[in-house]
Amino acid sequence: MGVTCVSQIPAVEGKSVQQAVEMITKKLELLGAVKQGTFCVDCETYHAGPTVTIPGQAAKFMYVMHNTEYPLSCFALFENGPYLVADSNFDTLMIKLKGFFQNAKSSKIESRGPRYQYGDFLIKVGTVTMGPSVRGISVELSQFRAVPL
Repeated sequence: MGVTCVSQIPAVEGKSVQQAVEMITKKLELLGAVKQGTFCVDCETYHAGPTVTIPGQAAKFMYVMHNTEYPLSCFALFENGPYLVADSNFDTLMIKLKGFFQNAKSSKIESRGPRYQYGDFLIKVGTVTMGPSVRGISVELSQFRAVPL
């Protein structure tokens, strides 16, 4: 298990998000990073329904996430609470629990883009979107140790 750091990259003056992503990926390739496909991480927000919330308290949120690095898993994080790792059928369960948790409208956020390896590092440069609109750029840097065969 290595160390992971995710950063939000500020917009480049006079450049679109796509142009900024291309600038970052070109710099990585000039450094010698090797492209290893693409990645996608998405997150949907659910809010607790009336049968779950306690009168007088704010509704709690639950975030359900998918990651192409873990294709058979689904991750759920409760606001200020526990988290769980389930198999990919968890989405089907959420549909059946619509009386308890409702999907928040226009709440799906996604980060997708190229994945690079540079020495002992894995670098993911993602375009962050919420619905049809682009919200920004994310860069994830993970340190890992490749085990020789």
